[in-house]
Amino acid sequence: MTRFDRLVREIVILLIFLSIMAWFMTCSPEPKEADNPESGTPVLVTNPKRMDLTETIDLNANTIFLKKEIVRATFPGFIEMINKNIGDEIRSGDLLLQIRTKESVADDSLKLTFGAAMFQGTIPIHIESNGILTVLNYHAGDFVSEGEEIAIIANPSSLRITLNVPYQYVSRMNLHRQCRIFLPDGKVVHATIQKAIPSVDPVSQTQTFLLRLVDHVNLPENLNVNARLPLRTITNAQMLPLSTILSTEMQDQFWVMKLINDSTAVRIDIDKGIETDSLVQIIHPEFNLTDKIISDGGYGLPDTARVLSTR
Repeated sequence: MTRFDRLVREIVILLIFLSIMAWFMTCSPEPKEADNPESGTPVLVTNPKRMDLTETIDLNANTIFLKKEIVRATFPGFIEMINKNIGDEIRSGDLLLQIRTKESVADDSLKLTFGAAMFQGTIPIHIESNGILTVLNYHAGDFVSEGEEIAIIANPSSLRITLNVPYQYVSRMNLHRQCRIFLPDGKVVHATIQKAIPSVDPVSQTQTFLLRLVDHVNLPENLNVNARLPLRTITNAQMLPLSTILSTEMQDQFWVMKLINDSTAVRIDIDKGIETDSLVQIIHPEFNLTDKIISDGGYGLPDTARVLSTR
């Protein structure tokens, strides 16, 4: 065998060896994701809870003063002097203003006999009740006709909250039951259901209830507030955090992802009940308090999924 033949033979053997190595590398199975115990979607889990739950309803409401004194002009004339300003505290008998008759303005020498006394052409207007001057419609120098509304004196102790309740909830409005009132500035005060007005709005089909504030707080009239009223209480309700609940886009089906072992989660369809700001009542099925339910990371998972759970 010549030297050239030996060289060709060595090249052929090398090519065969490289071909065999390439074939083994191509056919060697890659490690599966399932074989890796550390693979899976990272999720957070929580446990169901049992607790008493109160169903509530939030409704818009307004403040109102029930007791008001409307001050009217008892004689036509010009307002000569105003003794009070809006916001002043008024006592019964205080002088609010004086009206000068138009006849006396035309002829200052005019004097009329009024009973046993001499009428000088100036009429004082006094307040008959205690309260706060909330409305003043005229200024000094303005002309007023007899019977026109000049001012309103509101009694702060008569402050109430008017609440229009949809009629389907009226039967659940228990008198003297306490509720929470959320003010626009973020403060929360308490009130009780005092009475119901025996009429229904023909358009909105709502019945008006009056709420009395329990907390001593000064509020203006016509303030828009939010009232949260209790409807019913369910004892020992099965609850899950709101973040555990998954649904379709139409929100006609609801489910949770439950861990059946340390690394596998399955879909469990549920029936919801009452919801709060952070919790949901689960009517069906019954979970154990030790069951692990995905609270974060469950969105988009298939019906059966491999997960890495942490608390």
